[in-house]
Amino acid sequence: MDVRSLGFKDGEFDSILDKGMFDSLMCGSSAPTSAASMIKEVRRVLKPGGVYMLITYGDPRVRIPHLKSEEAPWEIKLHVLPRPGSKRAHEGTSRPITEPVSLGEDLTLGPTFKLEDPDLHYVYVCIKRGGNAVKRPSGDAKVDIKLCAKSQLISNYEV
Repeated sequence: MDVRSLGFKDGEFDSILDKGMFDSLMCGSSAPTSAASMIKEVRRVLKPGGVYMLITYGDPRVRIPHLKSEEAPWEIKLHVLPRPGSKRAHEGTSRPITEPVSLGEDLTLGPTFKLEDPDLHYVYVCIKRGGNAVKRPSGDAKVDIKLCAKSQLISNYEV
């Protein structure tokens, strides 16, 4: 199946996890067109309030422009994780990895992170706006997603 033309009904999924597909399209011919087609399809098959999680080496300068458009009004939360086994991962951080990172108007991350650092993974948690949002269990606004970093297991990511 081609991710640019998915054979699923509109609003069929609560969540979509992408580790590598978007990056692959960005390396191919007609990258911007292919990426836009994929994002359009992801939005189409997600329910309102659904989550598209993109895990990538692509920093905000090269990913946010593809994720943000008038056709795709996401609420985007960005997380920055050290590459497992890297010096940064071994040193640790005082900031919880489940805490989103503030993104500047110029798509930089402030003094804590250098976008050129090859030892970072970027996790874009994109929440589909519009319509009737996905119903979550009452009193529990969490999505059961597990992230691993520096031998830590984080579950129940709060959306």
